[in-house]
Amino acid sequence: MAVVTGGAGGIGRAVTAALADAGHRVVSVDRTAGADPTAHAALVADLGDPGAVTTLFRRIEEEHGLPGTLVNNAGVYEARDFLDYTPQDYRRVLDVNVGAAFFATQALARALIAAGRPGSVVNVASISGQSGSPDTAYGASKGAVIALTLSLGRSLAPHGIRVNAVAPGLIDTPMAARIPGRRAAEYRERIPLGRFGAAGEVASAIRYLTGAGADYITASVLDVNGGLR
Repeated sequence: MAVVTGGAGGIGRAVTAALADAGHRVVSVDRTAGADPTAHAALVADLGDPGAVTTLFRRIEEEHGLPGTLVNNAGVYEARDFLDYTPQDYRRVLDVNVGAAFFATQALARALIAAGRPGSVVNVASISGQSGSPDTAYGASKGAVIALTLSLGRSLAPHGIRVNAVAPGLIDTPMAARIPGRRAAEYRERIPLGRFGAAGEVASAIRYLTGAGADYITASVLDVNGGLR
């Protein structure tokens, strides 16, 4: 069984469908409705609250069983100049983009270790976490997701829990539609493959990382960016 956070978004829906096609029962979690119809269950939770994350995973285990796979896809993005951020803006981005992945992975790892079971976690990072971003809090949060992946991939490996990440570039989703038009056009011109990616292409990479073919991969980041640097 797999849990996909941010399951109502463009990438989340594609990941849900891809994992369902691979044979998983998928529990989709988002703060709004809109899960892909292939989801086994759709739950509503605000993952920016660590207490809500703990409660959520307890409920999932009680109602649906212990997951073996977690995709940390929940995220928020605001196109905002660095000088315009408020403490509340900054905190929300970090709490959702990093905190949700941290505490969801912690909740699952505790349960898997107690049960003596292996598992797989995939975090959705971003090219912004590798090269920086004009949207500074978002870029910083995704850089933290990459560092979290590398750290957890190593620390949880002795327990048989693999932790990897994908780092998408520009993906054609409602979130990407909020990138200012001129900047989006400039990005497109720099992509060697000449186009934005599709959510399904990110989902395919995640399906691979969660599958048996990736059993020897952990603490790794897989770029899905059309060659953009």
